[in-house]
Amino acid sequence: MKTARTLLLIVPLAAALLPAQTTPNVGETSLALDIGFGVRAVPPSRVTVPPGERLRLLAPPLGENSIFVWTKNGRAIASGSSNTLVLENVRPADAGTYAWEYSTPDTLPRPSQQLILGVGPTDRLLNLSTRGIAGPGGDQAVIVGFVVAAGGGGKRLILRAVGPSLAGFGVVNPLRAPVLRIFDANGQPYTNGYVYPPVVGGLTYEEDLAASLARTGAFPIPAGTRDVVVMMPFLPGSYTAHATSGDGTTGAVLVEVYEVP
Repeated sequence: MKTARTLLLIVPLAAALLPAQTTPNVGETSLALDIGFGVRAVPPSRVTVPPGERLRLLAPPLGENSIFVWTKNGRAIASGSSNTLVLENVRPADAGTYAWEYSTPDTLPRPSQQLILGVGPTDRLLNLSTRGIAGPGGDQAVIVGFVVAAGGGGKRLILRAVGPSLAGFGVVNPLRAPVLRIFDANGQPYTNGYVYPPVVGGLTYEEDLAASLARTGAFPIPAGTRDVVVMMPFLPGSYTAHATSGDGTTGAVLVEVYEVP
């Protein structure tokens, strides 16, 4: 069986961003977003800061008559000539995807790199991420193992098998139809899930998943793709996530595990 190596990424308070810097002031983080301008691909970067932090997002100074439109989850939240966006006393509701668009009176808006912001404790698991080549058989699976520690009431985790959306990051031959299966320590399929009573106006799984993804800082996946995203409760124990192909082809797949704060 082919098992991909896993990379455990614990993002510190001043997680690396290209370029990035942290102010010397306690309780304040300053991050600069790179310029993509829609011409060259600039992968999103992510950072998680604790609640109450002061966050300063910077765009490079681009000369006179510059117009900056700052966005969160694709919606404008500030505009004008300032190349700085400050979030005071960051809260969980501030989590999401931030970017800015630059224009002048003579040019159309051009986008920056995206920042995927998470808000929560910085000493927890933020993201377990492994990329490999998967095929249709079990011996061609990309496998990620993870352990939920004892001593707590379990964890709410989001697992993803991202294939088609990798094409947007320049990945050649992404897996077209990923299939994600989760197994417990005994090798049995793990199918535990949340229950959403059919109450008028009540929370649905889709709404809960969307809100939870925003809190994790996971990079967005376009609607309608064949990428797999599931959210489940996990009690203490050992688990493995297996990504294979659902259409008989082989290709690159990214298997991710996120803890929901």
